[in-house]
Amino acid sequence: MLCKDPEETEIVAKQANEIATLLLKLSETSLDGYSVDIECENIILYSKKFEKANIRRYATTIQCLDKCDGVVNKLWDFNGPQKFVDKIIIGNPVRVYNPNLILFEKFNTNGEHLRSKKRYSIGARIKVSDDITVVVFPSRSLNYLNDSDKEVNMKEMLKNAKSIETDIDAEEAFMKLGATISGFIIKKGNHDEVHLTYINAAYDDGHAIGCSNDKRDEDFISKIITWLVLHILSSKQQCTPSKSLSTL
Repeated sequence: MLCKDPEETEIVAKQANEIATLLLKLSETSLDGYSVDIECENIILYSKKFEKANIRRYATTIQCLDKCDGVVNKLWDFNGPQKFVDKIIIGNPVRVYNPNLILFEKFNTNGEHLRSKKRYSIGARIKVSDDITVVVFPSRSLNYLNDSDKEVNMKEMLKNAKSIETDIDAEEAFMKLGATISGFIIKKGNHDEVHLTYINAAYDDGHAIGCSNDKRDEDFISKIITWLVLHILSSKQQCTPSKSLSTL
């Protein structure tokens, strides 16, 4: 499971940083075109729909840094979260490059052929600066389909993965990528405040790899994040969710 290949590690780190950069940019874009799904004293859940995509943006502010660190650690601990909110990080680790950079294996069931196909996603915890950390969830399916019983050339798969354009508009870059990405952006604020934003940018054109599973994962994770926000980060507040968004 532990990968000591420096070239492969560099490739995965580059892709993880591209995802983190795009998630950070999406969290900082204008809210024009977004609708509000949930709103209460310090929690807002936004969503924006495109022709082939949907971006959900969850934002809250925590007044206690220690509390934030605990939640973030549980989110990234791919063994721990299953014990307290079922699965936050969906997938089995198959490559560990370092404690904060992991390749996960996911399974997609092809409805036409009824065969399981392997697909892989990168998860990472990236410290962008002293004040900003991004937790990349393994939600982007790499463009590789293979019979489950065949050996996968990991390095070839990773080299062939589409790069993310980080020098253009964030929403344009997401649509050009044509894949689902998700993760948390944690920013330290003033007076012991921590700003926590969850981005789930789901792409589905009906042809992309793992679309049906990505949509299932999106719905499942959205419910869990809503549960985290409503019950862990702000358990004493009264929130009114929209009809389109359910809570656990």
